[in-house]
Amino acid sequence: MAEQGSPPRRPARQPDLGRRGYNREPDSEYAGRQQPGPRPDRHRRPERPERQPVWQQADPFAPDTEAEVPPWAGPSIYAARPGGTRLRPPRPAEEEYAEPDGGAGETPPAGHAPAPRLRRRPGRAAAARLRKSRRRVLRWCGMAIGACVVAAVVFVIATHHPAKPLPYVTTLLKGEFKSVPNACTAVSPGVLDQYLPATGRTKTEQFTGSGTSECTFTLDVKPQFLVLEIEAQAYQPFAAATGNGSASQNALDNFAASQAVLTTPTPKSPLPVAQITPLSGLGQKAFLAIQHEHVAGIHTDVVHVVVLLRNAVITITMQGQESGHGFGPVPDATLEAAGQAAARSVLAQVRTQPTA
Repeated sequence: MAEQGSPPRRPARQPDLGRRGYNREPDSEYAGRQQPGPRPDRHRRPERPERQPVWQQADPFAPDTEAEVPPWAGPSIYAARPGGTRLRPPRPAEEEYAEPDGGAGETPPAGHAPAPRLRRRPGRAAAARLRKSRRRVLRWCGMAIGACVVAAVVFVIATHHPAKPLPYVTTLLKGEFKSVPNACTAVSPGVLDQYLPATGRTKTEQFTGSGTSECTFTLDVKPQFLVLEIEAQAYQPFAAATGNGSASQNALDNFAASQAVLTTPTPKSPLPVAQITPLSGLGQKAFLAIQHEHVAGIHTDVVHVVVLLRNAVITITMQGQESGHGFGPVPDATLEAAGQAAARSVLAQVRTQPTA
């Protein structure tokens, strides 16, 4: 405590000379002390008017100027969420008519339905949820498509088996003939003139194609009656042929079949069993067959020369007829020589044909 008679303490803060209620006149007790000079007035906020109490601002007995009570003023009859937020009341049955420009307050004209209310723009949270939902849908769709592609690839790999090579050949092999020459022009004129003179000789072309050609020459001049038949054929691949079914194998099968027919004729055939003699120097394989036929007093000698070269088979048949009507016999040696000469001439033409 301060002692009696001692002066009061001086405050640590200098008094504000411009504050209201401050006495600028020095007291007698501090008259001898030097007082601070006056300070300029600072910018002050204007004084606020005194406010009336809330209960005096509105007169409870004044007439009511509002047409309707706002919807939020009345007591709420709707449920509230746990957080205290009240649910929005349902829309009224009759809504105000909204103009295209957004105006409201007018009732729709007769015969016109009220315009639909404009939807509020979703907030940031709703837009974010919508983007996440779209991304989720796209992600799942992409995963489903990828799974389908992977399943399809696995199915194809699991069910696909490499094509096994066929057990037989389907095309011509290298060196096999694509065609044969014309049988009527394949025999040289010198061979024809030597064994079938031009006087009394006729020609009959039976069939001519790229793979087969047949032709027949006939000499009918007493005392000779000779017939020369020429056939050339280039075989194609055949699945039923032995071995790999190639064209050469098919030709070999037909070559063997021709020999079998001559050695084992049918029971009703007028030709007896042929005498087979292998030939060398004609193609890959060749044989000569001789048959003697007797029918109704006519004796016919038949010589067959069959030659095999790759997929081509050449068949030459030379016949000499003997009868009591002025046609004398023809030696077998002449028929054999004529058949072999014709076969060599045709074989030379076959070698010039295009190959695979």
